[in-house]
Amino acid sequence: MKRVIQQNRITLFLIIAGLSSCVSLQKVNDFSSTSSKGIKEFEEINYSFKQHCIYECQFDSIRKFVINRETGCHCDNFAKADNVTLLIYNAIKGYFDGLTNLSNKDLTNYNFDALKKSLTEGTFGNIKIDKNHVDAYSALSKILLKASTDIYRKKKLIEYIEDANAPIQILLSEFQFIIQNNLRGELDFKREKLYTYYKNMINNNTLTDYEKGMATTDYYQQLLEVTTKQNQIDAFAKSLKSMAEGHQKLYENRNKMQAKEVKELLTGYASDIQDIISEFNKLKK
Repeated sequence: MKRVIQQNRITLFLIIAGLSSCVSLQKVNDFSSTSSKGIKEFEEINYSFKQHCIYECQFDSIRKFVINRETGCHCDNFAKADNVTLLIYNAIKGYFDGLTNLSNKDLTNYNFDALKKSLTEGTFGNIKIDKNHVDAYSALSKILLKASTDIYRKKKLIEYIEDANAPIQILLSEFQFIIQNNLRGELDFKREKLYTYYKNMINNNTLTDYEKGMATTDYYQQLLEVTTKQNQIDAFAKSLKSMAEGHQKLYENRNKMQAKEVKELLTGYASDIQDIISEFNKLKK
């Protein structure tokens, strides 16, 4: 009888431990899946360095009333900046997708082909990539490619988080800088050009009041588009910051993920990111 009671206690303990483990993994999964959803909003910004280059080129032709058969815009460096940005984006997205699947004990269907491309040092448009960025990208790529094997899947989730924290922090920081400083800065430049162009037009005494009114309407419409795009970028950058902070807390508490305060922290960061996603989506309407 005592043996039966003891066996029942052991069984109950294992069930409780299993449920506790599932809860902690669920919170990691919630945070990582929300982060993965948030990072993919990058594709909804719909503005790139190359697009900005083409706009600037065409705007100069419009201002000078120049008509050419071809645009003649030389935007190769801006296209390279977009390629570098996309590499970093794919690495971050790949990591959070991997963390989502790993915390759900499933990496069998994930495709890591996008991470087989290399990031190199150099200046691409107005983006500067240094050795730290290259090393972080390389380290994260190796971790993700390793995570897709059966051998790595048998290891603990803790090791995945531990190995990736340093490189993911570097890449999230650089990605945020590229988006909020470099790309948003191009929109600041566009804003100033629009102001100068329309201000000069309004000061032109040859225009009728009606034409000035139409020009003013056109100006504010374009200004609204720029402002909306910048607000989207600000919201997206804010979500990157929350991802970085959330992952840092996850890393610092990787050995005690079942603790109540850790679960609450992860829930809080997931909620913050979801709120920012909602804020971003409202700007698309």
